[in-house]
Amino acid sequence: MCDVTRLTIRLANAPLFFKTMTGGHSAASSFHVIKEKPPGLSIGAAAVQTLRMDATVARRLLHGLGANAYGQLVTVIVQLVGVPILLHAWGTQLYGEWLILFAIPAYLSMTDLGFSQSAGNDMSARVARGDRAGALAVFQSLGVAVYAIAGVGLVLSAVLVWRLPLAGLHFEAMNAQAAHWVLWLLCAQVFVALPDGVNHAGFRACGDYALHMGLNSTMRLFQYSSIWIVALGGGGPVAAATAFFVVRAIAGVAFALLLVQRHRWLHFGMIHARRAELQRLARPALANMAIPLAQALNVQGMVLVVGAVLGPLAVVVFSTLRTLTRLALQLVLAVANAAEPELAVAYGVGNHVLMRDLFVQALRGALWLALATAIGLAVFGGVILDVWTHGNVSMHPALFACLLGSALASVLWYGALIVLKAANRHLRAASIYVFASAAAVGLAAMLLHGTGSLAGAGMALLAMDTIMVLFTLGATAPLLQARPLASVASAANPLPLLNLIRGKALVR
Repeated sequence: MCDVTRLTIRLANAPLFFKTMTGGHSAASSFHVIKEKPPGLSIGAAAVQTLRMDATVARRLLHGLGANAYGQLVTVIVQLVGVPILLHAWGTQLYGEWLILFAIPAYLSMTDLGFSQSAGNDMSARVARGDRAGALAVFQSLGVAVYAIAGVGLVLSAVLVWRLPLAGLHFEAMNAQAAHWVLWLLCAQVFVALPDGVNHAGFRACGDYALHMGLNSTMRLFQYSSIWIVALGGGGPVAAATAFFVVRAIAGVAFALLLVQRHRWLHFGMIHARRAELQRLARPALANMAIPLAQALNVQGMVLVVGAVLGPLAVVVFSTLRTLTRLALQLVLAVANAAEPELAVAYGVGNHVLMRDLFVQALRGALWLALATAIGLAVFGGVILDVWTHGNVSMHPALFACLLGSALASVLWYGALIVLKAANRHLRAASIYVFASAAAVGLAAMLLHGTGSLAGAGMALLAMDTIMVLFTLGATAPLLQARPLASVASAANPLPLLNLIRGKALVR
């Protein structure tokens, strides 16, 4: 065995971030191990080339993390800036009517039936294997389906919206005709946004996840800015909804053109579209739809139960404390979602070692970030709550402790769920999530009735998250080819993370 072989095999078994300290090139080459010295390269040059190839994964992960963090920042800006601007420009009554109409089209956002996300992971795996023809077939099959849904949706919404009895909403500042126009434009915006799921699948498969996420977040900022500009300029909700729609439509076309310009092998059309491709992706697509359903049961269902048993004041305390404790999970989502495309690529080439390294490293970062946030909230949560709510919401220590435990457990199982999603093997996990969420609502009802304490709702959520941890970690074992407890124990070791922060390489 030559020296390069020994070196690269040792590197293949080292932590991901040790293997990825320098620059790199293509996604598929990130998993290459040199078996012999390539012609024309010295042993040192061959080793450096291998290191650079592996560094591509780390660079894409960091770019994806940055793009997700930027997306979170845009969301915060939209939430904080929009309210005072629209209240100032439109007044409370008109702004309230706008919010009612704005909320209705949200239920249409999953009308692609979950296919875009499952197709993106499948395409990533195919491209990593060198199967561009198969990835193109999935891409065009997805495109035909989504564009057809979007076209039908635009026509149906144009017909049905005008038949809705919006007068029953008793609007005072907006007349019925204006309300119909606003609602249709907002519905149309959702349908013209659907094809961007096709764009995202393409960008993701080609290693441009971060690019598209960054562009999409910038587009959202422009969309909401257009509403604010129209409102400050004296325009009403119809003009604002029109601007919102136009920005979204232009951006979708621009993103599609950018995709095919950057990756010319990937093009829109119907020649390679196959019904069989969509049928094959039906199970993971169903899982993608089930997860938001479970989240709705988890969030809205629990609020309804708390309100029904203990009343509105208890809802305020529960919702406020849950929002505060979920801060730990929100920070972690940026890490986990950035890792999913790379896990799909590793799965595509059958690199279980890299899958395990990606999972452990992502979980390590997420876990310690969540722990640091949880400790900070445990120490300063009361002060933060007083400042945030101006003393209007009182701390409930038992509920707060349960909700912090639930958030930390969520970090564990969501990290494992990302592995299953990357391989499109998450239908069973999604199904269990739905049933566990429903069971948690029922358990909360019993505990709230029996104890009269808000802590019952927190205990029910903690029980649900514990069930999800046990199942999802076990389900990842065949994909990672590692025992779940061993992976978690490795992730719990903070030394590699500390050495990464210090800029040092650590060999296990």
